[in-house]
Amino acid sequence: MKRLIVTDSTADIPEKIARKLNIVVMPVNILLDGKLYKDGVDIKHSTLYEKYDTYKSMATAPIVYEEYLLKYMQWTKKYDELIIFHCSSALSDSYNIAKKIEAEYQDHSCRVEIIDSKSCSLGFGMAVIAAAEATRRGREFGSVVYKANHILNNTTSYLAIPTLKYLRKRKKIGGFKSLLGLAIGVKPVLGFEDGRLEVKTKLFGKHPNMILSMLDMIKQDIGDHPISLGIAHGRDTGVVQNLKDVFEQTFDCKRIVQTYFGPAISINAGPDAIGVMFYKHSKK
Repeated sequence: MKRLIVTDSTADIPEKIARKLNIVVMPVNILLDGKLYKDGVDIKHSTLYEKYDTYKSMATAPIVYEEYLLKYMQWTKKYDELIIFHCSSALSDSYNIAKKIEAEYQDHSCRVEIIDSKSCSLGFGMAVIAAAEATRRGREFGSVVYKANHILNNTTSYLAIPTLKYLRKRKKIGGFKSLLGLAIGVKPVLGFEDGRLEVKTKLFGKHPNMILSMLDMIKQDIGDHPISLGIAHGRDTGVVQNLKDVFEQTFDCKRIVQTYFGPAISINAGPDAIGVMFYKHSKK
């Protein structure tokens, strides 16, 4: 059986890992001052962050239907099994486009599973990586899908926003109204609830590393579970090593994946956002 694992670039999977595990990453579209770019193809993360404050308008867009359909037709002809992961359908239309194509194009014998991750960045990227690794080990289709969904259901994401200056798509953030009137100095931390971004907590004052300011809350969540940890960051890399060191010292980290936030997060949350995503393994 030939199986293909597919995701989109909002998963923020490091290029080396995607290449090693043969994960196909479909680029989402970015509009910068009206010009269309394909994430990671026409523009690199380093370029986006370098020029971030020079753009007058910035937006993301899902994969174009016609382009997606062509790829889908090629994959279903070439492979026996296809597992596709997309960013939360509450934040992007990519999942809905995939489901529409699946319903409209059935001239194939390929077994297909399309997963709404209900998350973003490494919050679902780690499940994609696990699915590709399980495929490499020869795990059967249903087992891989089950494992991926289990990881998604047991992954927690915290997205720290140092300033509200850049925050876009506010209508898609539950609890955003609670920030109004507190804008001066407030630093929201977002997380996912059933696929939607929600304000999890609000920090005030100076916090060189917002995530570490929440360490007690994170400890309560993780308990004594081993974890797989994802750390995603924007242009400020100064806090990353300290964050990584503290998590390694505090928790039983089976794996740590570090990555840049791609445009899906950086354009809507700002260039200095930082996030941690952790999957809680079962206790021994």
